[in-house]
Amino acid sequence: MLLALFLGRGPGVLATILSAIGAGLVVARPDLPLLLTPVHWGASVIFLLSTLGLVLLVEALRTALLDADRLRDEREKALVVTAQREAFLSGVLGSSTDCIKVLDLDGKLTFMSEGGQRVMEISDFNDVAGCPWPDFWQDAGNAEAKAAVEAAGRGEAHSFIGKADTYQGTPKWWHVAVSPIAGPEGHPDRILSVSRDITELRASEEERERFVRLAENSADFVGMARTDGSVFYMNDAAKRLVGLEDAAITRLTITDFFPPEQVETVAREVLPAVERDGHWAGELDFRHFRTGELIPVLYSVFPITDASGALIGYGTVTRDFRERRRAEDGMRLMNGELAHRLKNVLAVVQSVASQTLRTAPDTKTASHNLGARLEALGAATDVLTGSSWRSADLHEVATRALAPHGSIGERILLDGPAVTLKPEVTVAFALALHELATNAAKYGALANGAGTVVLEWSVTGEGNDAILSIAWREQGGPPVSPPTRKGFGSTLIERSLRSYFRGKAATDYRPEGLVFELEARLGDAATVNE
Repeated sequence: MLLALFLGRGPGVLATILSAIGAGLVVARPDLPLLLTPVHWGASVIFLLSTLGLVLLVEALRTALLDADRLRDEREKALVVTAQREAFLSGVLGSSTDCIKVLDLDGKLTFMSEGGQRVMEISDFNDVAGCPWPDFWQDAGNAEAKAAVEAAGRGEAHSFIGKADTYQGTPKWWHVAVSPIAGPEGHPDRILSVSRDITELRASEEERERFVRLAENSADFVGMARTDGSVFYMNDAAKRLVGLEDAAITRLTITDFFPPEQVETVAREVLPAVERDGHWAGELDFRHFRTGELIPVLYSVFPITDASGALIGYGTVTRDFRERRRAEDGMRLMNGELAHRLKNVLAVVQSVASQTLRTAPDTKTASHNLGARLEALGAATDVLTGSSWRSADLHEVATRALAPHGSIGERILLDGPAVTLKPEVTVAFALALHELATNAAKYGALANGAGTVVLEWSVTGEGNDAILSIAWREQGGPPVSPPTRKGFGSTLIERSLRSYFRGKAATDYRPEGLVFELEARLGDAATVNE
């Protein structure tokens, strides 16, 4: 039995057999054929069987003891593994930035990970334990949360994106995955909910969406191309600018947008500068793909990089410069025109000053006359300045030149159609009106309180060859008689207007009032709209 206990069944059985044989030899009698008496044989068999039974029993006990030791060792190892797994899972749950929750089938909170409590700004889970989980969600998120709980109760997984505030009221966006937890019988017993904070991602997506909307709605040319030059994006304004509204852009390259003489500039200067300096801007020309028209643009290029900062393409925001170029050309033209007109005005000033000083009887009279004539000249230039020195309305010129001499519409009457005088004619006409009004104030219809002056004009015919007729008529003033000599004013009125208008000018000194008449070809004195 000791052998069976320590060494196992085989040695125990062998020892039992040897013990039975030894016992038989002790009691054996040589005079008997079988060495043992029947009693001895029976006792030996009983001994052998009982001993074998005890050996087997001891061996079974030994096996049971060994199994118990093995099971104890395995259980201890399992406890260690379980403790390690629980510590690992606890560490994972504690360090995870996701909010991991367990709900009952009614959607009430029964567990929340430590990491989840931190991200949800909950200091004590007991504050929210048992609360309905869908109540944390706002707007459409509340309906999604309820639908997720119902789906998990049916054994189905569900996910959604929604908005929910933390326990402290911080607004956040979450991506939520909800799935059932099966019980012992395989049916949903509880619900697992994992919520990930995507607030920053959502903000970047919204920023990206705003950028896309800005690009799409921009009136500027917005385009993008890969590093090999192939174009992969153009907004609608870009397609309209170069005539690609209905065309595919996938086969285009950056250099296709430029005339041949600028392609090398773009390839060898612009794109390398973007890689080197991070930006390039300057004036170039785009070509219209249908008409071939060259379109002046302000071409601005910047790099497109991936998350690591490596260059993956080029972006451009290009502005149509046609209006600015036309404005610049117009400004240069206007500056040249202004210089020319100023020279003409200065020549007129010089002539007016020279003639006034030559014909004035004294310095005081010369100063007064010169000042008045320069004031009339200033009124004419005011009208021209307001129209960028291109043209002037006859009615406005007359109003400004005559207003200082009487009330327009009362003592001075104006009547005639719209006529736009040329710039050089405007100055001479304003000075002539000033001289006529000055003479009328000194000697004619404006010298008393009853006289009136009528300035009327008409156009007979059509186009450039039409006749422009202008008449100055005085009435109601003192009797008029022809002067004994013509002064500067009379000379200016007839000769100057005849020269600038390239027509006929005549003064008639009628007793009832002075009459001045002028006829000229409309195309010589005014601008004509065909």
